[in-house]
Amino acid sequence: MNNIAASKQQLRSAAIDIRQVIRSDADFVLKSASAIGTQILNIPQVEKILAPNNDTQVPIFATYAPSQGEANPNGFLDILEKGGRVRPHLAFPRVAGKGRLMMHFAVLEDLLPGSFNIPEPGADLPIAKLEDIAVMLVPGVAFDRTGNRLGYGKGFYDRFLTSQSTSSRRPLLVGISFDETLFDMIPADDHDIKVDYIVTPTQTIHHHP
Repeated sequence: MNNIAASKQQLRSAAIDIRQVIRSDADFVLKSASAIGTQILNIPQVEKILAPNNDTQVPIFATYAPSQGEANPNGFLDILEKGGRVRPHLAFPRVAGKGRLMMHFAVLEDLLPGSFNIPEPGADLPIAKLEDIAVMLVPGVAFDRTGNRLGYGKGFYDRFLTSQSTSSRRPLLVGISFDETLFDMIPADDHDIKVDYIVTPTQTIHHHP
């Protein structure tokens, strides 16, 4: 194991331990979903994408069902509904074998335990192409303030973002984190893709490439 991989594994273990403590506070977890949702909707690009406009189609957001103590990104949906605003079409990730990730149109109620016991859409549901996704809410074990993401080490999201599209367009990438798993620095390999924003219950950090 090289130095970067060893450092990542050390940080990964620390972040997972932190999440285990967080998930035991059910009231905080519930409130954090709403707080994260508010932060997401206040990102200027997201506001623009969701602005009412009869000339544009309903945008597609890729999101995920939180598991293993992950921060919940989906509180923004309730906020939009309560405000009488149009909700985006949603796509959720499914592990399609051989390290591949696919995004399928679905709603939370469609999801069933799949790979690694993570809630996933069925393989028969329509596929959302990367170039059609406006915003991708990205899970992570931890993030840092320069946009680096620490996953579980399987590389699903990095491969999806680099191999599924023939166009140069990619979604706005918003990493979802707790404040406690936002680190000062996460070591990165050349193939690691940075997110554009990191959102926590209390702050939004814009990574300027």
